Amino acid sequence: MIRPPLKWAGGKTRVLPDLMPHLPKASMLIEPFVGGASVFLNTEYRRYILADINIDLINLYRSIKRQPEYLIYCARNLFKNCNNSESYYSTRWTFNAQARAGEKSNHGALRCGLLSYWTERAAVFLYLNRHCFNGVCRYNIDGDFNVPYGKYKVPYFPETEIRQFSEKANDTRAIFLCASFERTLQLITDRDAVVESLIAVNQKFGVPVIISNSDTAETREIYKPFNLHELSVNRSVGANATTRGVAKEVIGVLKVCDGCGPCCGDATYKIMQEAGVFNE
Repeated sequence: MIRPPLKWAGGKTRVLPDLMPHLPKASMLIEPFVGGASVFLNTEYRRYILADINIDLINLYRSIKRQPEYLIYCARNLFKNCNNSESYYSTRWTFNAQARAGEKSNHGALRCGLLSYWTERAAVFLYLNRHCFNGVCRYNIDGDFNVPYGKYKVPYFPETEIRQFSEKANDTRAIFLCASFERTLQLITDRDAVVESLIAVNQKFGVPVIISNSDTAETREIYKPFNLHELSVNRSVGANATTRGVAKEVIGVLKVCDGCGPCCGDATYKIMQEAGVFNE
């Protein structure tokens, strides 16, 4: 298994053995919330479109793809010389000051400026991730990264993981998008509309839909049209120690009946759902 370069809360590394059997055969995988990218690293699709609202995360992934050796060089210096509280907070302050100055004020900023500058900023983000408290990625209301120093003796430097990520990203011509869902979410007043849209895409185009989430009553209610599979996951990343440990999750699968093809009418779909054919 290829491990991600980052520590990431809610990452799918531990879920992969349960998740992989449900992923469909296809030429492309689209992830609207790529996060730690463990699914990308451990699947074999020909193409990937990987998105996230976090501009620092997407900048890191683009930098790994474009300039892996320069990124490793910059990050290694930080890991070697800055594993102390004073250096951490000084580096974090500079990282945030650049953002407040408007250098990441919009997503288009990633398309301009010196490539080396963005790679250096990506190295700082990697350093912060590996040196902050428990790998938490958190910003305050002003957009400042505000996770405290983690006090690790020797933080792991993911050089091998960076090279593996870069190789995979270039071999598959992966596209990394800093895409916001804020406007879309503001238009949705009924959470069921999200599930209905997934069902509509599944029904119209024959695209299997797979979700994973915490196993709660709310999750089960929202995704009740899905075939839900239970699993237990060990969680080691998170701000609150009481919430770490074994957690219950579900994988939800929405498929199109092989006999009907991609285009079932609404009535047919409802009849099939009520008959329980999607529960097999």
